[in-house]
Amino acid sequence: MSGYILCQLKRAEIPYYIENISTNIYSIEELCYYFYHNIYLLDESILNEHLCDWIRKEFGLEKLYRRLYKVLEEDMGTGEFILAVFKEINYLTHQEFKKLNEQISLLEQQPKILREKKKGDYLVENKMYVNAVKIYENALLKEDKEGLGEQFRGGIYHNMGCAYLHLFQFEEAAECFLKAYQFLHTKQVLSHYLMACCMGNPEEFSGICNRMGASPQMQEEIKEKLKEAGEKVEEPQNQELGKCLESFIKEYHRSTGF
Repeated sequence: MSGYILCQLKRAEIPYYIENISTNIYSIEELCYYFYHNIYLLDESILNEHLCDWIRKEFGLEKLYRRLYKVLEEDMGTGEFILAVFKEINYLTHQEFKKLNEQISLLEQQPKILREKKKGDYLVENKMYVNAVKIYENALLKEDKEGLGEQFRGGIYHNMGCAYLHLFQFEEAAECFLKAYQFLHTKQVLSHYLMACCMGNPEEFSGICNRMGASPQMQEEIKEKLKEAGEKVEEPQNQELGKCLESFIKEYHRSTGF
């Protein structure tokens, strides 16, 4: 896709607000850009009758409006909806269009709860931590009918802990990491749990480590990581600590595949 795309239609007087990322959309081109780069966030909270009405009212695209309404009424799926919008302004090249269509097809074949988790992960990566926590909590409330097992559930708790850490809610983060450890029993998740405990309650850190059977070496490694992060504080944000937190999910993905 090219770096610059000229707007073919006027900008909307009233924007379409996308709650997941707290963003206003003012043009069809911006809407297409959002669709293209946020596939995992596309659900009924965005692709709905309100969006259809907005497209007709702000841009006068009556034919597209009718097409999108038909997609919704006949439950044709996310792919049919967003591809209809792309076609309206020829937003993608033929190859880009084909590739995206394949990605959407694969996405729609995935279990719904897996798509929910990936949506939460995507929000964490884009620093929308509060919304990510809501998505993870919703996923945990759903009964796992897809047979994804305890490792998958543990992964949700782990990544929700990461979101809480970014919000500096250490107690909640530690609770999530502990639940994740009960499912996963890995040294990596234990380390993340103990780090959250050390951040939130350093006075009890040694006692918690002893209860969890953490080796003296692990305790020292955690203290050293936090010390190094603390020495590199850059007001108003601790950028080094932020990098440390961001690495948690990446490490977990590499080791589990989820």
